[in-house]
Amino acid sequence: MERNISLVSLLCFIIFNGCLALEADAVKSQRSEKLKLIHRHSPELGHNPGTTLGPPKNSEERLKQLVQSDKARLHAIKRRLGVVGKENDRVEFPFRSAADMGLGQYFVSLRMGTPAQKFTLLVDTGSCLTWIKCKYMCVDCSAAMNGRRFFSPNESSSFKSIPCSSQECKTIDETSTLPNCPHPNAPCYYEYSYLDGLNVGGSYFNETVKFRFSNGQKKGLEMTMGCTDGLNDRSRFKEVDGILALGLNPLSFAVKAAHEFGGKFSFCLDNHWIIKSEGSYLVFGSEDQVPNMQFTDLLTEESKLTSLYPIKVTGISVNGTMLDIPSYVWDMTDQGAGGMIVDSGTTVTHLVEQAFDKVIAAFEPSLSMYNKTKGNLDYCFNAPPAEEFDETRIPRVTLHFEGGAKLEPAVDSYIFDDSKGVKCLGFVRLPWPQMNILGNLLMQNHLWEFDLANKKVGFARSKCMLD
Repeated sequence: MERNISLVSLLCFIIFNGCLALEADAVKSQRSEKLKLIHRHSPELGHNPGTTLGPPKNSEERLKQLVQSDKARLHAIKRRLGVVGKENDRVEFPFRSAADMGLGQYFVSLRMGTPAQKFTLLVDTGSCLTWIKCKYMCVDCSAAMNGRRFFSPNESSSFKSIPCSSQECKTIDETSTLPNCPHPNAPCYYEYSYLDGLNVGGSYFNETVKFRFSNGQKKGLEMTMGCTDGLNDRSRFKEVDGILALGLNPLSFAVKAAHEFGGKFSFCLDNHWIIKSEGSYLVFGSEDQVPNMQFTDLLTEESKLTSLYPIKVTGISVNGTMLDIPSYVWDMTDQGAGGMIVDSGTTVTHLVEQAFDKVIAAFEPSLSMYNKTKGNLDYCFNAPPAEEFDETRIPRVTLHFEGGAKLEPAVDSYIFDDSKGVKCLGFVRLPWPQMNILGNLLMQNHLWEFDLANKKVGFARSKCMLD
């Protein structure tokens, strides 16, 4: 019988980087761990003036924050691909929470150490090192933490420092591990670089992450993490306790947990526009059977990309009619042009101009009764109040994937309230050559399953009920 976890937690979708090969017969268990997903606009995060955490004051501010975050994330993805342009391709980042760096939309409540200490971590889908604010090697820990929460290794009996002279230190991460080794028992130091160029530093350690199953049983997983200290008040990470890294790399939380619980993970994103405390969740291991699950392949061998999750789109249809979009738009290249990645760290779906323009042209006849206007997205229009707005007039859009899978999102996944009397079509136009991005709003109200061993992704409609 499967046992589901009840730990309060969260995910901003995991991006595939092709650096792991999980064999189907190598996974350890078919049990599943179910964790709760919390969007950064959820009231559960409280009200945090000066940040984008917690509920925005109105729908216009909310969409504005999400669009700003998407711009930051797009910039980060382009840096990863090495296709950031000149000055006109620049994005300004407000000094708010790390979510505005393009690192994601979700937080997780994580318990670690013995006895357990609880922290709120930002989920980063584009990195592999999980780290936490920690007072271990800092000279003046009180000043470094400035009154904020931190992990205390001295209070955990399961904390294990990794010596710089050890083989483990040499094999953790060649790009981040520093050669500094003043004496054999000194910690293994790192300096980790993020997509936007920001660095964090500290020392590696092994620690136990605690899970509690719904039947009361507990389980601990030993994870390699980073103890980061000395972040200053201008750091974009200052609002969070640390980062939960979910890139697919042997170092990451995602790989360790999925390997332990059946070789796959799944998640369900509830309706984004209805902020509530229950609904979205993440499962490591096999979820209960869901009818009408459709699958398509992950294109890991066709891409040199190191931290992205590519799938093959075959077309987009509107009201059942396939749009005349050039096929090369869906072909991924090593230069980061074409193809599509799935990224729930991005809110709104991004389409290159050849696809975006065709989608807009297909929608315009049905929206001709409304006047176009300016808004936070590329195509917005004046609209009557919700009770008078005729949703049945809105065309139905479908994304078609290789193998015959079809994603048919609800209208509220691509028609958004921008401000009073203004709605927007939920797609962003990208100039060619760039990559298309499937954002989390088109993914909502579906269960998404990622089979890491067989390199497939599946999805099916779901009410996203957290047991």
